[in-house]
Amino acid sequence: MTSVGIIANPSAGKDIRRLVASGRVISNQEKANIITRFVKGLAHKGLKDIYFMPDKASLYGPCTEEFKNLLNINFLDTKYYDGPEQTLYAAKLINNIGCDCVLVLGGDGTNRLVAKNIGNIPIVPISTGTNNAFPIIIDPTVAGLAAGFFIQSKQKKIKKSLISQKSKLTVSIDDKYQDIALIDMAISNQNFVGSKAIWDPNVLDQLFLTQSDPISIGLSAIGSKVTQIPKNHAIKLEFSKEGEKVYAPIAPGLISEIFINNWELFSYNKKYTLSNYSGTIALDGEREIEIYKKNKIEITLQKEGPFVLDVIKSVHQENLLKN
Repeated sequence: MTSVGIIANPSAGKDIRRLVASGRVISNQEKANIITRFVKGLAHKGLKDIYFMPDKASLYGPCTEEFKNLLNINFLDTKYYDGPEQTLYAAKLINNIGCDCVLVLGGDGTNRLVAKNIGNIPIVPISTGTNNAFPIIIDPTVAGLAAGFFIQSKQKKIKKSLISQKSKLTVSIDDKYQDIALIDMAISNQNFVGSKAIWDPNVLDQLFLTQSDPISIGLSAIGSKVTQIPKNHAIKLEFSKEGEKVYAPIAPGLISEIFINNWELFSYNKKYTLSNYSGTIALDGEREIEIYKKNKIEITLQKEGPFVLDVIKSVHQENLLKN
């Protein structure tokens, strides 16, 4: 039986970068509207079974009210309400159910959490966060139609062509796996996680990126100033008070200068080690891990990242089949 999971982060797009920069605020009303439009696309394609992550803001409310007599509406028993623990657990439940795909509303950070537990379930990432290098900006109605086409496609070759597996950065501490990043992993000289978000480039010592899109906002914009990252590669950048001076939009409306001392491309067989360093590690734009001089840090690029549905390709493929 076909089914779709929906994970919408009510806190996405509401962090401190609304104060220190000019980050947009995506209201809960707009997020609820996005969910409804996505589900309308699915419903048009005949899909019936939807699994929602519940939340205190009731982002699912307008959608479930409109479709209560038309769809099989299910709520995930996540045990937690709001916060990263709920997103992690919801992704695990959707993976266990075996949904055909999952809609994720959020930014890079929300998608990182989902990717940790979603297994091989393809993600449909729609941007509602601050740094949105991973999710896409697209009308959710189109995304729902594209997801419906992907799910109902009978030809395995076509279905396989519509999804791609992304790379991921992994960090281990003292030889124990710790966490991942989808877009950027930063080594910061700030000693505390604090408000998490990074908006001051002077706190950066090293930066690892899986992509360097020149039209992205966030730390990944820095990489675009030196090179494009080839497929199956990442880049490591080192910063200091001297070097090549570049500027980049590291947060919405915040254009900062930074000195790149050195950079190099690397692939899956490379491992970077950091020791005798005190600070924090930021994952996809947010400080998450405090590290100390006694710790040994290892960072690698791995193939086994999340699968993502190519919405645009899916729409084109359906049109080609009809013509």
